[in-house]
Amino acid sequence: MKPFKILMGSFALSMILFTSCTKEQDEPQYSSDDEMLLNVNTDSKQLTASRMKYIYMPVFDTTYQNFYNSTNTLKNSLDVIPNPSHQFILVGEIASPVRSGNRVLSATHVEVLGNKAYVSYHYNEQSGSGFTGGDLYEGQIDVIDITDPSLPVILQSAIPTKKADFNSMTLDLTETNGQRKLWVAATDFGVGGAIYQLTLQNGEIPSPAVMYRTKTPPGKSSNSVARAATWLFATAGRTAGGLFTFDASNMHLENTIEFPNAKYNAVTGQNIGDKNVVLKSGNTAEIQVYEISQAHTLLNTFSIGSIQPEDGKSVLYVKDNLAWVAMGYEGVKAFDLNTGAVVHSLSPSNMAPECISNGVSIDEDYVYIANGSGGLYLCKIIPGQQELSVVGIYKYGASANYVMAKNNYIFIANGREGLKILHKVWEGDYNVICDYDEFGVPLCLEPNPEPICPTLMSTLQLALPSNQNAMVNHPEYFTNPNHNIVLNAPATIYFTFIDEGAGMKNSYGIYWYNASNPPTSVAQIKSTKTVLFPNASKVNSGGNLVAGHTIHMVGTFSAGTSIGSFLVVGGWVGVSPTYPTGLSNGYYTHYSDMNLNLNGGQQQSLLFYDADCDNIIMTFEDVLLPGGDKDFNDVIIKIAVDPPTAVDPSLYIPL
Repeated sequence: MKPFKILMGSFALSMILFTSCTKEQDEPQYSSDDEMLLNVNTDSKQLTASRMKYIYMPVFDTTYQNFYNSTNTLKNSLDVIPNPSHQFILVGEIASPVRSGNRVLSATHVEVLGNKAYVSYHYNEQSGSGFTGGDLYEGQIDVIDITDPSLPVILQSAIPTKKADFNSMTLDLTETNGQRKLWVAATDFGVGGAIYQLTLQNGEIPSPAVMYRTKTPPGKSSNSVARAATWLFATAGRTAGGLFTFDASNMHLENTIEFPNAKYNAVTGQNIGDKNVVLKSGNTAEIQVYEISQAHTLLNTFSIGSIQPEDGKSVLYVKDNLAWVAMGYEGVKAFDLNTGAVVHSLSPSNMAPECISNGVSIDEDYVYIANGSGGLYLCKIIPGQQELSVVGIYKYGASANYVMAKNNYIFIANGREGLKILHKVWEGDYNVICDYDEFGVPLCLEPNPEPICPTLMSTLQLALPSNQNAMVNHPEYFTNPNHNIVLNAPATIYFTFIDEGAGMKNSYGIYWYNASNPPTSVAQIKSTKTVLFPNASKVNSGGNLVAGHTIHMVGTFSAGTSIGSFLVVGGWVGVSPTYPTGLSNGYYTHYSDMNLNLNGGQQQSLLFYDADCDNIIMTFEDVLLPGGDKDFNDVIIKIAVDPPTAVDPSLYIPL
């Protein structure tokens, strides 16, 4: 256990100031000892470059291997379960902050509001580290901009000038003149358990910034904070502590209920009459339910057994009158707040032996469980069934200690291994032109393959040789601003597969929009996104396409239409019980409209015109730049417009 340095003089002064105030005062009264400056780094570019790693990889094993109840050994045969109705993309990872002496901090909590996420950190001392005193206490707050789901960036990092661990956070209910309070439950080297208050400006930490400290007597560590009505509720302490109620406007202590092992607290709503739910952990764990009111009346208390390990995370999550508790070795249980009955559970027999349930979070679709070295479990609630159904396991070699799901993001805190950011997307955010066979070949191909111009292949091989960097060899290709087919008259269009040089099985498609109103987000083209070649792979290269296979887009596109192309990288995974359509959202999707692409709008496609063959040619580099060989020949498609005069081919890169 970390030692505490109790500053009796300053603590006594703060208590004198506290007791001399009246409830009518609007502002808290603090001594200088209770003020803490924050060193705020606002260099978003540097922070993101040094700590953020973008990955863009699908996660979760959707074929789940169950376990025998008694032996915890794998069954001989796989229990194949339905694929989740969403796909989860590992967008990136944020490395943990590092202090002097290689003290690596651990993410402890995530709050999400609008387009920003707030992450708190503390220092979890390692056995034999040799550090003592104040060096055992370190905190930090990161502010992450999640406006672009594919490109989260670290906006700010704030480091306190005093020694304190930051354990959890909560945000105020409202914002006034752009200001909103953020409260942090902390373990302070000077006074033990404390609540720090920070005022955000337009969702960001001002620079310079000051945090104000309020002690939570007698707890040695403040573990959680929750906000409702006019109050702030805090739990503190293990051998000493309890539940503390503060007036949120001035941080005056209004009520104290002392008991050991006060772990987490949460609220069912933000109004008077809602419930404040408190988790007491340890061998005699229990849930206490209070009415949110001036009296803070105890409504219900029920035992929930033992939570081990006793010093584990033991996260409480409240939703729909259920208290979800991560119970360590006992898995996860959801208790009815009125009766104490177990309504849902994930039992140890349905988890891997190495699992320790540290955290739980819920959205409208899934239950997410941080299961330590067992990884993140993705579960569904089955109506009429107590036991959760596991529909995915993401195991990645680090300990999943905390999880927060909100706004289609899933944040996983992994101790010193940093923070993972997943994005939940709808499965198949596109249409498919027609039915296709088990190889991904469309059944609506034109009856006869389109003849290929005799010189086209040799011309393309000279222009885009395999494994040669086109960006270096032909920088002029990338100065042409025209990346889409733009019609100047009504026309019908044909798309012909020419060749591919990809190592992945990609899906090729098109989308269209009024050229005078280009899209600023993928959502704006979702209604027209249409896959033409589900598996844009040739014979003997993972597919069954041959040069000349052609799709005719039935109907006429009007003048002024811009027709773009997209490539779902790794989109074809093959037809199986797990993927009955054979299609997925792949690793990432590239668009000919560069502003829709990942990594800040990198160009992933080229649009050529071969005058000798009178062919318009679209090509893609499938690996996300700056990676890959950059040869831009991974998928090659010919685009024919009828009548040909409906498009000006001189706009495109000459071959």
